[in-house]
Amino acid sequence: STGLPELSPTETYLGRFGIFALVAFLQSTLVCLGSVLFTQVQPEHPFLLILAGWVSSLVFTLIIYTLVVTFGNAGKALAVLLLVMQISSSGGAYPLQVLPQWFQNVSPFLPATHAVSAMRSAIAGIYQNDYWVSLGWLAAFAVPALLLGLVLRLPLIGFNRKMLRALESTKLM
Repeated sequence: STGLPELSPTETYLGRFGIFALVAFLQSTLVCLGSVLFTQVQPEHPFLLILAGWVSSLVFTLIIYTLVVTFGNAGKALAVLLLVMQISSSGGAYPLQVLPQWFQNVSPFLPATHAVSAMRSAIAGIYQNDYWVSLGWLAAFAVPALLLGLVLRLPLIGFNRKMLRALESTKLM
């Protein structure tokens, strides 16, 4: 015993996320500032571009972190699946209008769609508060991630430990 009080699952979850959030914040700052200062992107609203980068980075980090700590390796697979879906369906690589209908239908339910919209608004100009609406929708994705990470994950902790022990006993992983 180190004499330190034991941390609750909530404190552990938030404390570990804080480390990843700091790294995500620094990375997004570097990328967005690099876009403006190094590659000479000339956004209509430079600070709002950086703000969109910060919010995007923190929300995506929270989602991935929550999936991994909740579901282990299966969470990693879910995060990769989510990434692949977002690359295709967010309107970042191709305009949504030229994508198949099912991509267009899924798009509003993916955080990257709103991140792309917020960044486009910061770069090209805000029209009818579309920047703030997109940023609000993006931030709303943190709510289910926090619900899963802080509330729904707790009953799964014991199940995940049993699953890991069973997996380790097979000596396959």
